[in-house]
Amino acid sequence: MNLFGKLNFNCVFSSSLDWFHSSRLAEKVGTKKTRFCRETESFYAFCLSHRRYLCYALEGLLPSRPRGRRASTYNLSDNLGYIRGLNGKQKQLIKKLVHICMIDGKKTRSRAIVYKTFHRLAPHGDVIKLLVNAIENVKPICEVKKVRISGTTRLVPSIIATNRQETLAIRWMLESAAKRRMGKKSISLDQCLYAEILEASQKMGIARKKRDDLHKLAEANRSFSHYRWW
Repeated sequence: MNLFGKLNFNCVFSSSLDWFHSSRLAEKVGTKKTRFCRETESFYAFCLSHRRYLCYALEGLLPSRPRGRRASTYNLSDNLGYIRGLNGKQKQLIKKLVHICMIDGKKTRSRAIVYKTFHRLAPHGDVIKLLVNAIENVKPICEVKKVRISGTTRLVPSIIATNRQETLAIRWMLESAAKRRMGKKSISLDQCLYAEILEASQKMGIARKKRDDLHKLAEANRSFSHYRWW
């Protein structure tokens, strides 16, 4: 017989607490010799106030945390396989994606969005390989900067550092995913980011078009490249 079942849990602890108060131990709670008595009473009071959750825990029925859009946490047990066995560069890339996606310091929420995106990408092959290919296809090689020359503003092309190339690629994919979600509250951000990464890995999508437009602009202004002083 399970004494800690839902039906018997209340009567067991209620009768134990009644016995404690009816005995002489309850009269000696205020003395120094009865520290055990004080702790026992507090334990019984705690059990009575949390009897619902204790019943679930003892029977293995503890409800899981919510997984909806408003949930602050996400169960990572299904996604830990995607971050095991990676080298330092790949781990740094995932950290950068989480940090760029983060708003107002909500890193747990950002990490949940990224791992949900990885979970959606899993049926299409290696998740990390898809992410790396998408970033490689979106990374811009050069950019243009405005330079004031003799009262005229010129667009001077320049080479972009490798670290900034990855940052711009991730930022553009997140911006494209946010544009997809505008006006569609029923679609979550991880769904839009999943679609954008999948298209970018195939050299398609809004982020890829933005990279091509930037390269065309730099090619059109290559005659002003000698003005670059940095």
